[in-house]
Parts: sequence; structure tokens; C-alpha cells
Amino acid sequence: MNHWSTYQLTEFFAAVCEPRDEQAAITVAVERAAEVLEAEVAAMLSGDGAEVVRGVDRDLLEGALPDGASPGVLALPGLGELHLSVARFGSEPRGTLLVARAGEPLAPEERQLLQAMGQTLGLALHNIALLTAERRLREEREREAAERLALVESLREARHDSLTGLPTRVLFLEILGEKLDGGGPVSVLFIDLDRFKAVNDSLGHRAGDDLLGHVAGRIRDCLGSAGTGARLGGDEFAVLLGGSTTENAVPVAWRIIEALRRPFRIAGRDVFIGASIGIATGTAGTDPGDLLGNADVAMYRAKKDGPGKVILFEPRMHAEALARLTLGGELRRALELDEFRLLYQPLIRLETGAATGVEALVRWSRPGRGYVPPAGFLPLAEENGLITDIGRWVLRAAGEQAARWRRTIPEMTLNVNVSGRQLTDPRFTGDVERTLAECGLPAAAVTLELTESVLMSDPRTAIACLGDLRDLGVGLAVDDFGTGYSSLSYLQRLPVDELKIDRTFISRAEPTVADLAVIRTVVELARTLKLRTVVEGVETEEQHRAMRELGCDYGQGYHLCRPLEPENIPAAFANPLATYPGA
Repeated sequence: MNHWSTYQLTEFFAAVCEPRDEQAAITVAVERAAEVLEAEVAAMLSGDGAEVVRGVDRDLLEGALPDGASPGVLALPGLGELHLSVARFGSEPRGTLLVARAGEPLAPEERQLLQAMGQTLGLALHNIALLTAERRLREEREREAAERLALVESLREARHDSLTGLPTRVLFLEILGEKLDGGGPVSVLFIDLDRFKAVNDSLGHRAGDDLLGHVAGRIRDCLGSAGTGARLGGDEFAVLLGGSTTENAVPVAWRIIEALRRPFRIAGRDVFIGASIGIATGTAGTDPGDLLGNADVAMYRAKKDGPGKVILFEPRMHAEALARLTLGGELRRALELDEFRLLYQPLIRLETGAATGVEALVRWSRPGRGYVPPAGFLPLAEENGLITDIGRWVLRAAGEQAARWRRTIPEMTLNVNVSGRQLTDPRFTGDVERTLAECGLPAAAVTLELTESVLMSDPRTAIACLGDLRDLGVGLAVDDFGTGYSSLSYLQRLPVDELKIDRTFISRAEPTVADLAVIRTVVELARTLKLRTVVEGVETEEQHRAMRELGCDYGQGYHLCRPLEPENIPAAFANPLATYPGA
């Protein structure tokens, strides 16, 4: 029996010690005890009751056990009377391993084996508890270490841009503050990329991120060890030049401008962007945030003046920025309060002098100040995104008005100007389609005008957007043609119907031979491409006659007809080039 029990005990010990949690160890112990001692019932008891039971229902066993689970006879329904043996283990009353079997009670050697099994289970549970505590402590330490690492990484990310590796705004302002405290002049360059959004929209965000990384590299190359670059967010960067006057900072700014004009190889193609830069200089006592803000204000002025400009900050720019902010708020309220109005300028058929269509021109009827011309608010609306809502209002109001006119003038057409933001708005085509349907206006009666500069800033995207509009059946026109450096190859691919020749080509009261030569070339190009031509800015009879002789199809200008209030449009169509209000 000793050899047999020692073997069984060794197997029991190995089996019970293998699990990593207490419940599994107890289950193994109960099953092995029942198997070795040939018991019908086995269980592990604790102060909370039976933890694991084999051979009988838990509730039935707990109800039949005598107080204290003492050895003796255990009567169980269906099993009859069983001989009960127990083994308690643990320094404190930790638990009891019990078995109950029919027939003969456990022999002394078997009771010794049961007791050894109990002690072994107690030892295994103690070890498991120690290992579990150690494992939890280790996991807690690992979690704390991971949290510390995450905190370090988050702090690093707050100070270094993960995309470019450059300092962020937070770290840049810290470095700028230290340089200012050190005395001497410090210059800040605020850099905003031109045409970055077009790259992001057309090639995707991954390509945009790749482009930003290349931009950061070129800025580093331009600076060397002479300054500190930073990415402020989006497509905005900054450069700090310690010990640098404004005069010293300007050449650095132009060096960056030239570097960013060179093509970038992105997503397998050459991408062209540019940058606008504002410069501000401060000395000891200047607030770092204020200095960066001054450079930002100067950058805005540079961007307003056109791409690829460098502008130095001047104090008066703050007043202009405040005025712009105020105007932006008033512009939003103007849309809510229905302060916008539409004037309509006829398109005149030069061959006959008859009006055939109108162009809708938005004006802001600012309370107490009269009409505000488009140049006074549309650039700001384009900048702050309000142009999309204004453009939607113009399209609806002009569409409803044109539909009313067409009841008595069925051939009248309507031209509506479209901004670059509207063109790239995914809802725009749907807005046009819905407006046409709700106004009862045929698509062929409407021509949407887009400036040449908008179309040429990203011709591939423009072609895709215009294709969707063309599928609706509306006409499409290139406005201000001749000012946006068109590529003739793209012009041939753009699905447009009309070229509107910019007024700068006939700005003289009497066009010169050179002026006429340029316009003749445009007219012949349009004929080759089967496009209508509209010449803008016809202000004199000499211009009118010259444009008609060159073969321009239509004209607009004060000599032909000024923009009119809606009530005066019917008279303009009834009397070709006659005298009517505003003629």
C-alpha cells in the first residue's frame, strides 16, 4: 500500500500543482481523490460552503452533511448510506477535502492518503495564491510602466510633431520665450502653404501627409543651424531666427519660398505648391504668443496679396485684422437677416444688340451703408467658408427669379457665379439639381461660371467636378479668361461651353492693335473648340464695334447695359440697346 500510495500521491501532487488558478486546482484534487479512493462522492468544502462537488448535486450534499462535516455515515437520496471521510488542511481552517463511498469505509492507509492529498492541495493553493499575488504585482508594475511610457510619449507628442519630427507650437513658444529672454532681436516667420488643400483633396490624406514631411525637410535644409523650424498644425509652419533682424529674416523667407516652389514627387507624380510668409521681429519683453500672432497677421496679408509673397508685420495690420473679424460676424448675420440682394446684368448678343440672358450679381445691402460691392465681402466669405451658404442662396434666389421671367421671355438664360469652395463641395451638384427641379428651371437655361484661376489650381479635380455638373445638362463657363495662365491641353479637356474674356484685354477706351490681336486669338481658339465667347468690360462704342467685328458672340459692360434691379430686366429684353433705366 505504501508504494502504491506514494505513487498515487506523486501523481496527485503533479496534477494539482499544474493549474495556475485555485478553482482549477481544487477541481483536479476532487476528481483525483474520488478516482484513487473509488468514492461515489467527493468535494472540497470551505467556510462559504462546497466549492467543487463530484457525484452529487451541490445543494443535496450541503443539506445532508452533518455539522462540522465529521467522519461517519452520510445518507444521500439515491445513493443510500455512504461512509464519509474528511481531511482538513491549512494553518487556519482553510478547507476540507472529503470523500464518501459505499461498501467498506476507508482503511487506515487510505485515510492517510486522503490526509496527504488534503495537505498537498493546501500547499498547492498556498503556492497558487503566492504566484497569483506576484503575477498581479508584476502586471500592476507593467501597467504603471506602460502608463508612464504613454505619458512620456504624449508629452513628447505635445512637443514634437509625429509627422514631421519638428517642434510643435507648444515647444516652439517655449524656445521663442527663451530666445527673447536672452536679449537681442528675434524674428519669426509664419509659413502657410498654398494649394495644399487641392493636393489633399485630389490625392488623399496619405499623400498630403507625405507632402508635409517633404516640406519640413526643405525648411530644415533652408535653415541649417541658423534657426528652428516648427509645425504649428495643418499646413502651417513657423521658423525662429535668433539674433536676427527683419532685414536678415527676409532672405531666409525668400529662400524657403523658392525651395517650396520646386516640384515634390508625391504618389508617383510631380506636385506643385507654394507658400506665403509673414515676418515679425521682437526683442526682450515681447510676449512669444504676441510675436507669433503678429507673424500670423502678416502672413494673412501675404496670402491676400497672392501666392508666393513675403510680408513684414506692421502695427496697423492688427486694426485691419480686427475689422476683418468684425466684418465676418456681420456677414454671417447678413445671411440670417436676408440682407443680400441680386442685381442682373444682361448678356448682349453683339451682332443684334439684343439681350439673351442675365448674369446674377450678388450685393450686400448693409444697413445704413447701401450696397456693398462683391469685392468688399466675397473674398472674406471665401476665406471663412460662408461663400458656400451665400452661393446656395444666390443659386436659389436667381433660379426662382429666372423661372418667373421665362414665363414671358421663354428664351432667357441665367448665368450664376460659382466659387472654388462650392465646386469642391460634395453637396454642390445635388444642390444644383434640387434647385432646378424645385424652381422648374430647365438645366439648359442655366450656365455656371467658374474663374479660370479656380479651374487651373487643380484641373484634374475640376474636370471631375465639372463632369458631374455637365451630366445635369447645365452650361459651364470659364470666367475671367486670360488671367489664370490656362494650359491649352486642359482647356481642351474641360467640359465647358463658354469663355468669358477678361475686361483687362479691352481696358483702353480704344483697343490697340496688340489688344485686338490677343482677343482675335482667343476668339479663334474658342471657335476651334466650339465655345461661345463673351467679352467683359465693354465701356465705349469703339470697344463695342471692335468686339463685334472680331466675331465675339456676346458682350457685357456699362456701355451695353449696367447691372439692373430685377424690375428693370423686362425692359432690357424688350428694347435692344435702347434707352431704359440703367442703360
